[in-house]
Amino acid sequence: MPSLVVTAHTTAVLVAVDRADAVAIPTSMVIDNLGGAADRTIRIQDVFTPSETAGEAAPVETTVDRFRIAVIMGDIIALSEEDLKGVKCLGALMIIGDAIDADCHISVGYKHE
Repeated sequence: MPSLVVTAHTTAVLVAVDRADAVAIPTSMVIDNLGGAADRTIRIQDVFTPSETAGEAAPVETTVDRFRIAVIMGDIIALSEEDLKGVKCLGALMIIGDAIDADCHISVGYKHE
């Protein structure tokens, strides 16, 4: 199962690419804010372009928040597949924070289904 470690950033960071034949499902997430500068809110975003068959004549890229969690400064949160149950990204799985923080590390495991 692939995974990626990123840091908190206000620009969404790509974790899993959009695949036409599958959805991206996060299977684990560890947010290490031990050395972070402040409390952080971390979100999983789904970035996709709907198809024309969905009733859109000229579809545009859409961003939807699929999951949000707050992590206090000095804490580590570990989420399992059960904790993330029901979170699916139709397009690219992205991670975004409420601030840039090079000391807030986010490790995300995922699978395509």
